[in-house]
Amino acid sequence: MTDEPMLEGIAPKPAPEKYTERDMLDLLLDRYMVRRPGTYADRWVRAEHVRSTLDGFSTGPMRIADFIAADKYASSLALHGHEVKVSRSDWLTELRDPTKAEAFKRYMHHWWLVVPSRDIAKPDELPEGWGLMVKSGKGLRAAVKAPRLNPEPLPVELTITLMSAAAKTAHREPLHHDAPNAFVGSWSPTCMWCGSPAPCSAHQPRAHALSLGVA
Repeated sequence: MTDEPMLEGIAPKPAPEKYTERDMLDLLLDRYMVRRPGTYADRWVRAEHVRSTLDGFSTGPMRIADFIAADKYASSLALHGHEVKVSRSDWLTELRDPTKAEAFKRYMHHWWLVVPSRDIAKPDELPEGWGLMVKSGKGLRAAVKAPRLNPEPLPVELTITLMSAAAKTAHREPLHHDAPNAFVGSWSPTCMWCGSPAPCSAHQPRAHALSLGVA
């Protein structure tokens, strides 16, 4: 087998790194995790894959919001909705059907498109009222700030599906990353979620395994 010829002095262009929806959801989980120093109080409530209707109780189309974060700070109470797209074709499909996002956006204070690369969506393609988050380094950066909207009151049905999704997300979070440490009343770290001595086996399984010498 012969090597593929290469022009002298020109290195081959690396293949673009591909990201999944799960990768982007993990970045959102990290972005929306802010705790007050010296407390267990978390600023955000996080919910993945929020359904627009309850199973078997609605005749309308089922829509799913990829990620919703609720800001609990009194000075900035808000619901942030997010649409995750990991390919250009998926984004163009979204643009052709604005009713999908509107099923949730109408009830949100901020609405974001979340992408791993600027190649997926151009800022001038954003519908009115949308913000844009782009992967930058190990996190997400707001390339276009989502404006504050005037949402409609959240319907009871959507409130229930949002609560259900938040509960499921809280149970799944340790599957994707450990809970952060908190320092409350001492210099000894504790698990932010339950207050147990860190590393906690339930909410910090990776750090707990390392502490036991388990690879």
